[in-house]
This record gives sequence, C-alpha cells and structure tokens, in this order.
Amino acid sequence: MDRYAKQRIFLGAEREARLRSKRVAIVGLGATGSVIAAWLARAGVGHLTLLDRDIVETTNLQRQLLYGESDVLRPKAQAAAARLREANSGVELRPVVADLTSGNARELLTGFDLICDGTDNFEARFLLNDLAILTGTPWIYCGALGSEAVVWPLHPPETPCLRCLMEEPPASGDVDTCDSAGVLGPAVGVAASWAALEAVKVLAGEQPHAELVRFDLWRNERQFLKPPATRCRFCAGKVTEFLEARWSLRASRLCGLDGVQIRVNPPGRLDLENLQVRLEARTGQPWKLTELALSGSEGAWRIMLFRDGRALIHGDLTPERARGWYSEVVGS
Repeated sequence: MDRYAKQRIFLGAEREARLRSKRVAIVGLGATGSVIAAWLARAGVGHLTLLDRDIVETTNLQRQLLYGESDVLRPKAQAAAARLREANSGVELRPVVADLTSGNARELLTGFDLICDGTDNFEARFLLNDLAILTGTPWIYCGALGSEAVVWPLHPPETPCLRCLMEEPPASGDVDTCDSAGVLGPAVGVAASWAALEAVKVLAGEQPHAELVRFDLWRNERQFLKPPATRCRFCAGKVTEFLEARWSLRASRLCGLDGVQIRVNPPGRLDLENLQVRLEARTGQPWKLTELALSGSEGAWRIMLFRDGRALIHGDLTPERARGWYSEVVGS
C-alpha cells in the first residue's frame, strides 16, 4: 500500500514528491513542537532535526500528545525520535539534546529548508529570527497560551521579520505565561496543526499565509494581523543582535513548573563524574549519573545537571537563588 496516496491526491505527484528531499529543524518539542514533528514525519518529510533541551515531565502529558508515561524523565528529543520512528521509519530523524543559544545556533540550524518554532519563550524566537535574517531560511512562528493559538510564517527579506512587528522581546512580567494563564490542550493542537500545514505549503513550493493568524478558541474569535509594509532596520540591514550575544549565565522560571532553569551561553561541557563525587559528599545522598545528565536532591530541591552546562532546579526558589547555587557548586 502507498502510505502517501491520499496526500498525493491533494498535493499532486510533483509537489508531494518534494517533501521527500526537504530538511526541517523543529526547535522545541513540547506542546506545539511535538505535534508539528508528528505531522511532518507522517507527511514523509525527508529529514527532521529534533532539538530540545528538556526532559519529559508528568505535567507535560496533559497537552503533549507525542509522549506517554513511559517517556517521563527521558530527553524529549530522544523520546520524540523514538515515537516518530514508529510512525514512519522512512524519515531520517536526528535528535539533538541541547539548549539553543547564540553560541550554537549557527552550527545546529544551518542547512535547512525550513525551521519550525516549537519554543515557549521570546528569547529563542528572536534568535530564530536573527538566524533567518542571516541565512535566508524561512521559519514559522507558533505559540499557544490559554485558549489562544498564534501562527505566522516568516521569510525575511521576502516577508517582514518578527522585529518588524515587535522590536524587542517583552519584558518579564509584561506578558502572560502558561504559569499565569494556563493552556488548553486543544488550543495547542490547533496552533501546531496550522503551523504544520503552513510548513507543508512551504516545502511543497507554495506560498504560505502572509498574515499573523490568531485564534481564541474559547471565545470563538479569529484575527488576521497584516504585517507592516516597510521593513524594519534589523531585517533591512541584516542586524543580528541576538546571534551576537556574548557569554551569559541566565536563570529563568520554568513554564508551568515549580522551579528554575539555568542556561549557559555558549554551552560548555560539565565534568559530571567529578560533580557526582562532590555533590554526594555535599548532600550525603546518592546522585544518579547517565550519559546526558546528573540528578539528585539537595534539601527540598530536585536538581538535574546536563553535560552542556544547563541545570534544572525544581523547588521553591527564586532565579537569583538558583543562579547563586549554580555559581557556588558548579562555578561561573
């Protein structure tokens, strides 16, 4: 049986065949990214790079349809690749467990026909926008919050860029997050499915929707936002401030979870074996070491340290306190 027969009837043989030669990177494999990945794998896109920094948490399962309970504590990129391989073994899948930063963005995301946004933060999206400006790679913005879904295909300089509409990322506290507004699973599904459809258009050689599309599924509202006609100074002048960012140690609250993530830019390489010895002596408890991470507890905190320098600290603490612990134990 021809698995793509129904798809070919709609797209036509030539456009449908194009999908097999395309390379797509999906950045973030949470609620939206995992659905986008599932649709593109089932559509037969030739290569998918699956990039995510996190592990599967129990709280993810309410809205992240690709994962099951057996995936909890596995890196999302690896769990997603395993699930997608079962769905379509003919697609080349490359899982990458890493945090996207200015230090590794060029290396990780060069050479693709399309980049799909499955992230949950504006810092990553502005980084993707810079990369699109620099390389000319089209990308698709996708987000879901509460009952709202937002999708916007972008391809500067042929289209406006993200900064034509929003010059700077919103300040922390100025916009809702899934912590403050929550999120409904069906809203995630609508956003990601719309983004996947726009991705298929791009890969098949068709023009995607030119406007930002916003749905509020709870209130039955739909809005199309036309982008500015003139280009901003960033995409017009190929200004890539986020790609040029220097070293930093950042701490931010985890979306939907009680805890903080530490991110090092550019990523380093932690000696987890040495840290295991030190932390077991410090806490008086055993720490679990795997190929990718070291995990254990200190007091009421549950801590996971990754080889690339990242850390997840679950518990009641501020980003400042988490950064202080990291600097004290790991170093700055």
